[in-house]
Amino acid sequence: MASVPSSGLNVPLDQQIRFRSRKPPSASKDGTPPKLVPNPNVRALRPVETGLIKDPNMRYAFARWQPSLLVAFRFIILIRFCAAMYTAIGDCDEVYNYWEPLHYLVNGKGFQTWEYSPIYAIRSYFYLLIHTGPARVSFFATRMMLGAFSSFVEAVFYRACAVHISSHVGRYVLWLEMFSAGLYSAATAFLPSSFAMYFVMLGTAASLSPVDGGWKRISFAVFAYAVAGIVGWPFAVLLGVPLVLEQLFVRGTRQKVAEGQTARWSMLRARNFGIALALGLTVAIPVVLVDSAAYQKLAIVPLNIIKYNLFPVAGAGPELYGTEPWYFYLLNGLVNFNILLPLALLSLPAILVTLAVDPKRFGDARDVAQMQTHPAVSLAIRLVPFHLYLAVLTLQKHKEERFLYPAYAHLILCAAVSIHLARGWFEAAFLKVTSSPYRATRTGVFSHATRAVIVLSCLLSFARISALHNHYHAPFNVFHHLQVYELPRLAVTVQPELAPDVDATLPHAEFAKSLERDRALPLDGLVPLDLRLCIGKEWHRYPSSWLVPDEVEPRFIKSAFDGILPKGWEAPGKGKGLFDRATATVPSGMNMYNREEADRYVDISTCDYLVDVDFPARSNSPLEPRYVNDSEHWDRAFCHPFLDAETSPRLTRAVNLPLPGWNKRNNWGEYCLLRRKGLYKDSRAKLLL
Repeated sequence: MASVPSSGLNVPLDQQIRFRSRKPPSASKDGTPPKLVPNPNVRALRPVETGLIKDPNMRYAFARWQPSLLVAFRFIILIRFCAAMYTAIGDCDEVYNYWEPLHYLVNGKGFQTWEYSPIYAIRSYFYLLIHTGPARVSFFATRMMLGAFSSFVEAVFYRACAVHISSHVGRYVLWLEMFSAGLYSAATAFLPSSFAMYFVMLGTAASLSPVDGGWKRISFAVFAYAVAGIVGWPFAVLLGVPLVLEQLFVRGTRQKVAEGQTARWSMLRARNFGIALALGLTVAIPVVLVDSAAYQKLAIVPLNIIKYNLFPVAGAGPELYGTEPWYFYLLNGLVNFNILLPLALLSLPAILVTLAVDPKRFGDARDVAQMQTHPAVSLAIRLVPFHLYLAVLTLQKHKEERFLYPAYAHLILCAAVSIHLARGWFEAAFLKVTSSPYRATRTGVFSHATRAVIVLSCLLSFARISALHNHYHAPFNVFHHLQVYELPRLAVTVQPELAPDVDATLPHAEFAKSLERDRALPLDGLVPLDLRLCIGKEWHRYPSSWLVPDEVEPRFIKSAFDGILPKGWEAPGKGKGLFDRATATVPSGMNMYNREEADRYVDISTCDYLVDVDFPARSNSPLEPRYVNDSEHWDRAFCHPFLDAETSPRLTRAVNLPLPGWNKRNNWGEYCLLRRKGLYKDSRAKLLL
């Protein structure tokens, strides 16, 4: 075998290591430096952490995959579209205060609440107007639009957390956003509090960047919070109070103020905040113009909402609609966020523990100048909005789940920070025992532990989402049956000539198949029948007029409820200009005292269909008899199982776990669509007349 001499040793040629000298690439003719192309086969080391939380023990480990904004958006939107299509409406305020007025603006019919009376004007038409585009397509198109926008802002929020807090925290936030039961329900809800949640996320994403970012950072953040409070829910701006205080009084983690320049620094900060505030207040201009055009008077709706909630007139106010104990939001948060809620509440104490046991998590102390703000303080300022907001809401007697929506992003951020800081404690303990940073970079114990916490939270969220769908989805099923099967069956029975090939006497499944073979079945023949759908004690689960065909008139019958119900919109009166319908007409029978109005009810004998729920485990009042058992007057058109939450255990009704006998602990009823006896015969006779 050939060999060559090397340092006096004969080394075989095939065993030699040859280092080829490579001349560095020269600059181009225009003088620009050469472009260095990285080797795709070499895995990059972890980049230097630029966020508030550092990773000193793992800085030499290989970098973990960090999804881009577009990839994160694609992940989230798949789940949000599922929520848009399959989530039931859980709040009657969403139906009557937003879906119904939107239906009126688009289709000219629906229910009106007292809040839309020009006398009170505490609901905004501007908020409705910006949703009319997708609403002209369909109900579900509107929900999918909400889900798409929520997906985008959630992706933006995730990227801001990854860049400005920590790459670990960013990944945790992404997974917790995707599979959170709370966000699953809130993201596609047609509510101002959900709208506020979107823009609070955008404002928070901007505020996570270093405070010394100039006027652009504070301007974008304040503008987003202004949209959240003026177009959405006014009280959401409370989440931006720490941001304002930081802007005015706190130095940045990278900003040095020379001695004697403090006054100038303060004036510059105040000027930037003034610019941001002026920019944010411009949001009010189109809102006030649109609402004033709708009500035909000067209407500042956000101010009216604040006045009604904080300074109500005697005998009125939000407490008329129910009060809850102080722990309501804690229980609600545990149901929707499970272990994330206690983790979020512990985020501020976790910072103090980290300063004691793992101070390098916030960087080397030598890197923090005397006149700069410690990264731990900056992190605490970004976590405190959730605690402040929760404390203020807890002090209010009237509590609702939707009031907490704007703080959902902060809750998830606080929980993610707690998880990462707790992981740092164990890393510090591991290093103290082993004295080996290399072993810390190679062990998978820490990643497995944090992954287990996140997976556990996701599984509990799945259990909550499953419970919501299986326990409370019956109203959507019943109204879908009315529109897709019951009315076509009535049409075929009353007018056989509409579909001569379809047998209306077939059982449900066979009739459905025959309809699928004859998709062109028209329902125009139902218009002169004047069908009436009545709702009694189920008025608060009515899924809106968007799911009721135009051939059917929904009305209320008397039940045990003695508060004020919405009523149909009256004929156009004073409405002029932008809104040519009854938006400026003062409706009769409206009051702000939750006092019952008798003109809401119709006699049950005038009802062609009745939606009712039957709970065998409950006692029935004379005003709410078991209509399902009244076979003399009603036929069952369609029934679906529905959870009797009042008589079921709190745990088994809150989550649906795949354990033997879990659902058997619950009590169930039936959510039914009832058809008046002889409706087919009477409808046929009416048509012949």
